[in-house]
Amino acid sequence: MAWRLLKLALLAMINSKLVVFVTSVLVGCSFPAATADATSTPTLHACPSDLTQWQQLLGAAWLDCHQLIDLTTTGNPYTDPNDLYGMGQPSGQGSGTLNSSYANPTSPPVSGIQLDGYFPDSCNAYVSEPALTAKNGTPFIRGCVPPPTPGALCVAECHHDAEFVIRIPDSWNGHLLTAGTPGIRDAFSSDFILSDYAMEKGWAYVSQDKGNIGSNFYHAGTDEVGSCGTPWCPGAAIQEWLPRMRQATQQTIALLDSVAPRYGLQHVTRSYAAGISNGGYQVRRALETDGTGKDRLYDGGMDWEGTLFLASVPAGVVLAQPTTGYNLFTYLPTSLANYPGDVTGDPGAVAALAAVGFNPESQPLWPDHWTVYWGLTQKIFRLEFDPEYTNYACSSLSGPACVSLPAEQVLPADPDASYNYAARPLANPALANRLQSVANTGNIQHPLITVHGDQDSLLPIHTDSDIYARLVQLAQRGDRYRFYTVSGGNHVDPQFDDHYGIDSYGTHVLRPILPCARAAIDALAAWVEQGVAPPPGHAIPRPDPDTASDLANHCSLT
Repeated sequence: MAWRLLKLALLAMINSKLVVFVTSVLVGCSFPAATADATSTPTLHACPSDLTQWQQLLGAAWLDCHQLIDLTTTGNPYTDPNDLYGMGQPSGQGSGTLNSSYANPTSPPVSGIQLDGYFPDSCNAYVSEPALTAKNGTPFIRGCVPPPTPGALCVAECHHDAEFVIRIPDSWNGHLLTAGTPGIRDAFSSDFILSDYAMEKGWAYVSQDKGNIGSNFYHAGTDEVGSCGTPWCPGAAIQEWLPRMRQATQQTIALLDSVAPRYGLQHVTRSYAAGISNGGYQVRRALETDGTGKDRLYDGGMDWEGTLFLASVPAGVVLAQPTTGYNLFTYLPTSLANYPGDVTGDPGAVAALAAVGFNPESQPLWPDHWTVYWGLTQKIFRLEFDPEYTNYACSSLSGPACVSLPAEQVLPADPDASYNYAARPLANPALANRLQSVANTGNIQHPLITVHGDQDSLLPIHTDSDIYARLVQLAQRGDRYRFYTVSGGNHVDPQFDDHYGIDSYGTHVLRPILPCARAAIDALAAWVEQGVAPPPGHAIPRPDPDTASDLANHCSLT
């Protein structure tokens, strides 16, 4: 879920000096500040004076365009550093960032054009879509004005749950990277970790917001598909995540193909997907469900600790322990029921969490996770799939007025702390069907590389990627899959900043995953385009001793 943004609001949760992608760096990634190449001056491309044709190609309800001297977060005024929904401050200092503050910013600037827009959709009745303001103070995406009646739909001409952003560098080389969206954030949330790297490589980039954002994302349904006879439609929000990602990719390819001659190209040559957390889930599902011929959208993907959704343990999957969890609801309640012992390090509580899949070595991260992640994650995702458990109520709130608070810690007395997933499908048969409708299969159609940290305390590796890797093997797709455990990696890289130089755990155990994820993107492209297979899956060791800057900017998959 990658929800470091919750630290502030507790809402949940480089450039193109290369005209041609240099594929000689096959399995290692290092990204110090880039240096300009005076020999390559790409043609500058301007926005059309009339966006009608592009809007039609994209199928957008609204579209805007900006010609920029820098598309990266270093100098781009049209990003979202908001800690509630966006990427947080790109310097790594904001509470909601996904990157360590030790990660080098992108340099030199990458010129090109940026398109902002939204696909036709309804406006979430419980989240007023925020107006986004550029760094110079001017708005660049209009927001929804809340209606006078609480819970009513947003005002007319403001129905845009499905926002997207597209960037085309002037040195575009035919590649496209589609980003999955982490947590419950907006389309700009992966700007530093993914878009900046795409710009450096001369790739076009598109991201979307999964069609719903905010801690009340589960309210999707009644305002989008009509009334389902309940306060909201269970499962509808996450069922939207896959088609929104495919929609963004498909429509962006249509636009890029139409403008390719301006860049000396005929069409999009390669299409990749990458994402962290819930965005990693989108990548997995996109590759599991991709078609052939005109229905094929992707050539491969990079999944950074993608969320695993399963209704039950598939036949052939052996858990690390019989008690190990296999979806959010099979281990998060244990983290809530054992408060405050898990936070204080009580041996009994630590053992209880270890039994359901948590790495006991990661206990120094647990106080922050109890405050920021565990309770709200359990509650809002349980309300998405099984609202009947509390009769569509949020904690002490009741009925149709249920609105999840932006700050919520769940105590042991709360019903969600005693949620027993094993018993719930018997009491509510629809639950298994809802989960199954979005469940992972492992049947990937194209090469996929997974990176996951062994210190992850929100999506523990034993409850997630270990199981997903087995699903891929059972689907007989292991020849197109690589799974790397990042020793010392946790769910969000700023946790490294919180501990490095402060305690032994941070100084000698933790490390940022971002450079390993970028190395995986390089390895994926070499695999697809050069036929150079990455090394077999293994644990990537953490160099120790090493500086914080080295750990945050260098990683090798070998």
